[in-house]
Parts: sequence; structure tokens; C-alpha cells
Amino acid sequence: MGDPPTRPIESVAWMERNLNSSVSAVYIDDEKIISGDWDGMMICWSREGDKLWVSDLGDRIIGIRFSEKKSMLWCIAGREAFGIDYDNGTIKWRIECDGSTDLLELDGEKRAWLVSSVYDIELNDFIESTISLIDSDGEVVYRHILDERPWTIQPISVGRSVFGLGRPRGGFLELIESKGSLKENYEAGLDAPVLCGSNSKPFFMGQTNGVVLKIHDDGDLSTSQFQEFETTIVNLENSGNGVIVCLEDQRIVAINEVGSIFSETKVRGNPEIVKLISDDGHFWASTSTDSGSILNLINEEKGIVVEIIAESRIRDLANAKGITVVGLDDGRVIAIEQEMLRRRIEDSQNQENDGDEHRLEMREKLRSLRK
Repeated sequence: MGDPPTRPIESVAWMERNLNSSVSAVYIDDEKIISGDWDGMMICWSREGDKLWVSDLGDRIIGIRFSEKKSMLWCIAGREAFGIDYDNGTIKWRIECDGSTDLLELDGEKRAWLVSSVYDIELNDFIESTISLIDSDGEVVYRHILDERPWTIQPISVGRSVFGLGRPRGGFLELIESKGSLKENYEAGLDAPVLCGSNSKPFFMGQTNGVVLKIHDDGDLSTSQFQEFETTIVNLENSGNGVIVCLEDQRIVAINEVGSIFSETKVRGNPEIVKLISDDGHFWASTSTDSGSILNLINEEKGIVVEIIAESRIRDLANAKGITVVGLDDGRVIAIEQEMLRRRIEDSQNQENDGDEHRLEMREKLRSLRK
């Protein structure tokens, strides 16, 4: 089939904005685009690109979540968690955590699960983590302290969540709110640390030993493997009933709902982020390279549609309602309008086809002259 077409990211940008430092988190919904950087600045634009508000959180913004009824943004930055007014960016409340904040997922409409961890420089490892359940006023409802750092949160139902654990235990931990406390269940998960997980149902987890685990639809923990590879699972994304998996050996693999591999794509660079675009089999996969990143648009059946080249590392991806937002290490926030990208790819292919036809016509004329 030949090599896929390549495009510089600037040539497919529908909107480009700049932050003062490296972008650390991006978010988009049907109304707004929001981005945060390593200095703690959060900027909100309309989907048309107009700046709406700016908020200073003081430290690297790690995660942004939005309550379903659009009442508040939940954010984590540095050692703190924040409640942000969605309309004007005002900080409603802030709480300091034990160690640096790592993960954030909503627990229904009015609460959120928060993971923070303490890192020991001399030991070169995490020595303690805290899982907190906080409410919409910034009050801590429960705290659970453990030795491992959780790397994923899978919110099964209100008051019930699963956390994928790193060393030393690995496996996954379930916390259930019950009678004024948190009840704990633990599964070894084939005795390996968990590196990544999906945050929508059905939930999947990827382990360092190459095993993909699936949590049953009813939330029951399962130690049976969904699929197994000979290399580490770097990242994964729920694709409906199946899952898309990024592997350390530069493969992007699509797995169906029964655990069978039905497509496999080799990419250039080291896979880092995968993000589903739609239910028609298209998704993004970003890879890091020596000179920046490649944003691959991939079709599950046809492979790479286009490679979008960025001369800076991609730090985060988000998409909603036909627009994908890319956060770059050089401080740029680039929005790609997917329909415009499709038209440009088709126009380019048509031009290439026209060029091929013209070259064939010229060859025929040359042949006729030699007769």
C-alpha cells in the first residue's frame, strides 16, 4: 500500500493558541476548550477560539474533569485539588493534599475520587499514596492510605471504584462506600503492576506483563485475562465493546468484545496516547520521536490514514463533537477540525491521482512519437 501521507500539524490546524509554558492538560466539550500548563495557568476559549477566562492555579495542572450537569470543573494541580466555576474560571474552593496529586475521576455528580502520592527522592520510588473521596464543597469524605501508587481509577458506580496498583503489590484495589466507611477488596491481577486503564465502561486495565484485564459489566472484579502480549501495555482506550491497546514494541492493536485481535498497526516512534474519535473505527494514536511527536489518524481496518508531524512532544489529547485538541510541549494548543482534515486529505489524494493520470498521458504521447 505504500507509506501513509504526512502533514505538518500547522497545515491541518483549525485553531492555534499559545500558553507561556508546556501544556500539561487539555479539555473540550460542546461549548468550550480548556487548557492548563506547567505554571498552573488555565485558559478557556469558546469552540470558535475566543478567549473567555483565565485562572491561575499556581502549579502544573494535571487533570480536568467536568460534572455532567455542567455545574463545576474539578481540577488537580501540584499538591492541590480545585473546584472551578465553569462560566468564569473563579476558584470556588481548594484543598491541599498529602503529596502531589496524580489522578482524578468523578463519582457521580457531586463527588470525585482523588489520588495523591509521596515520592522519596533517595529511594527513587513512591512511599505512600492517599485515595480521597471529596465532595463538591471541597470537603474530604473519606481517606484511604496505602503503600502503592494507583495508576488508574475506574469509577464502577457511585461510591464504588477500582484502582490499578503499581509496585509492590500490583493488581487492583476496589473501594466501596458502606455504612460510613470504605470497604476494601483486593485482586492480584496476575501479579503484575497496572500501568494504564480506561475510564468508561466496559473498563479495561493494562499491566506491565502485557496482560489486558477486563472488569465485568456488573463491576465484579475478574482476574481472567482479556488478551495477552509479550510486551508492556503502554496505554489503552475503550472502543465501545472492545479496546485499543498501545504496546511498547510500537504496535497499536484493536481487540473486539470477545478478546480477539482484529487489526494491528505498526507506528513510528514510541506510542504514548490513544484516543477514540468516533464509533466508525477511527482513532488517534500519538507517538514520541527524537524530534517531537507524530499524531497518527488510524482506521481499524485500513491502518494509518495520515501522519501529522509535530516538532514538539504531544502532552495531551482531547476530542468532542468533531474537534480534537492537541496540547504540545512548546506551549501551543492546536485544534483540529476533523471534517476539514478529511476534506484536505481527500483533496490531496485527488491531486495526486490527477498527477498520476497526467504522467501516464505524457508517457503515452512519448511512446507514440517513437513509432
